[in-house]
Amino acid sequence: MSSLRDLKARARVSYGVIAGVLVFAYFIYHSVEGDRGLLALNNVNVRIAEAEKKLAELVVIERELEGKVIRLTPSSLDPDFLEERGRSILNFGHDNDIVILIENQRKKS
Repeated sequence: MSSLRDLKARARVSYGVIAGVLVFAYFIYHSVEGDRGLLALNNVNVRIAEAEKKLAELVVIERELEGKVIRLTPSSLDPDFLEERGRSILNFGHDNDIVILIENQRKKS
């Protein structure tokens, strides 16, 4: 009879330990695989790096466009640039001009 009581007492302690290990395993699993786990953090860092790269490309394009706009303002009008843009947009040229068409190197996405 005492061995049965002893066995029941050990079983109660074992259930607590098993439950504690399962709860611990649950939290460890979700800290790695969950929506806010380590793998999700890695994916977010990759997306941030891609966005920063795209931002750097767009900043370069923005500076190029700002330079072109500044050269077309009335206070600092560059006649050569104005003529170049007019010929390009209107598709005009002089009779003795040699025109070489080059495809745009920028990707449009």
